[in-house]
Amino acid sequence: MSLVTTKDTHLDNIIASYMDETSVELSAFELKMKERIKTAFSLLLNWRSREQAANVMMEQFEVSQATAYRDISRALIIYGDINKAGKEGHRYIIMEYNHKLLQLATKEKNLEQMGRALDRYMKLADLDKEENRVNLEKLAAMDITVNISKSSEKAIAGMLQGGVVDLNNFEAEDTEFEEVKDAEE
Repeated sequence: MSLVTTKDTHLDNIIASYMDETSVELSAFELKMKERIKTAFSLLLNWRSREQAANVMMEQFEVSQATAYRDISRALIIYGDINKAGKEGHRYIIMEYNHKLLQLATKEKNLEQMGRALDRYMKLADLDKEENRVNLEKLAAMDITVNISKSSEKAIAGMLQGGVVDLNNFEAEDTEFEEVKDAEE
């Protein structure tokens, strides 16, 4: 069976252009497609449904409904589906909208709305929570007692006379143990 290779698709070239603009030269058709894809994603970011985005695309770029929906699908392939974004992705989008609300409130000189927007921002950025402090008591020096057999003690003492204790090259066997919990836990 032989391997058949084909030319890169327009979408492959556009994706490659995002990775490294100098790696591929886009054709005029691909440049137009890239612009439509950017617009499609921008419409989705502005909380337009796919149907609404397709209608805007059909009107703005004079493309068919099928092409508009293909461009929307390509945008989701390149940029990702914002509806499936993780918690951090949603947080970022909400923070951007909150920033827009802050700008509007500032423009209208509405101090109450400005304060609310800043409070929401602090909450979204977790600035209202106390940072986890390190418990220095747990890092304090502690005595650890290890019981070893006489033969192991002799082997370690012999290694110490040589200057190096190599525990990776040491005949040892695993033994059963029980983890002891602190009273605080």
